[in-house]
Amino acid sequence: MNVLLTGATGFLGTIITNRLAEKGYEIYALIRNETKAKDWLDTLSLNTKKAVHFVYGDLLKPSGGLTDKRINELTGKIDSVIHSAAYLSFDDNERETVFQINRQGTRELLKLAEKLDISTFLHVSTAYTLGRGKEGFEALYQPENREFVNAYEESKCYAEHDVMSYQEKFHVAVLRPAIIVGNSETGDADSTFGLYGVMRAVELMKRHVQKQRNSKLDSFKIVVSDEEKTHLVPVDYVAEIVTGALTKSVNGSVYNVTNPYPPTNGMIMSAIRDGFDFQELEWVSFDQTEQLTKLEQKMNEPLAVFEPYLNRTIDFSEKNTRALLDRLQLNSLAMDRAMLDRIVAGFRHRNEQPEHV
Repeated sequence: MNVLLTGATGFLGTIITNRLAEKGYEIYALIRNETKAKDWLDTLSLNTKKAVHFVYGDLLKPSGGLTDKRINELTGKIDSVIHSAAYLSFDDNERETVFQINRQGTRELLKLAEKLDISTFLHVSTAYTLGRGKEGFEALYQPENREFVNAYEESKCYAEHDVMSYQEKFHVAVLRPAIIVGNSETGDADSTFGLYGVMRAVELMKRHVQKQRNSKLDSFKIVVSDEEKTHLVPVDYVAEIVTGALTKSVNGSVYNVTNPYPPTNGMIMSAIRDGFDFQELEWVSFDQTEQLTKLEQKMNEPLAVFEPYLNRTIDFSEKNTRALLDRLQLNSLAMDRAMLDRIVAGFRHRNEQPEHV
């Protein structure tokens, strides 16, 4: 089977590429930047490289930027599409760009898929298209009646509707990962967002505390609700489900790729504190910010965009996902403290630099 993959050079896309190659698929990666694509290709194993073919295009252009000639060449060669490309930004000033890429780009890709006469279209969305709710369903949400945290969530919600409108033309499915983190076994990750933004802030806090060892500064506070739970999902777990859905998903279905037993934020922060050997780190809830010093307030500012994700526990239904896992003969995610430790270590090893006290 031959798969047209968007977002191949991204964090999740790279792992999806590797899994597809391991399963014997040929990958046609939709590429906009040739230089970036070639650099990315050099990071892949020889076997994966052999399975990758570049398709130059642009999702912001009609039919993904492919000429009629190129479309004719690919028609009959492409069986399926995995759309994992997205523009992840929580900046209100980028609302127009977010919608152009995440919604209009999806629309153009659907048109291209129809011209290519593909059989299956998988859309990688986000679990947070539920907006500010606390209960996530495996069904489409109505964007007009929903309050969203940011334009990214909203754009992905509309894109899901666009995808589902094609289910009479070809097999479609929507996969909604929660907060993607590193490999479950190695902790390896190529990401700077989500949990990695939090760890980067902790890293900076530790450096500051070390510089102040001769002062009375004996702790540093980060704002995170201790008892709330956060749905972290390892990138390899997500990739396994996405690639498996090519043959085992049900047409018109939505899958919440979330964590059946999400860790508490206290458990996550304990793993970060110990992994960074930063015993001065403390965490307080969002209603205790008056305890923060001016310096702590300043260093917590970049984390404000994550408050809607770290200050509530969401219950996600996953009946469809469990059924898909059964068909794939895969176990549900079982994230324990040891896995969290590996994920933290993966970040530290990638970013570790000699520290000067």
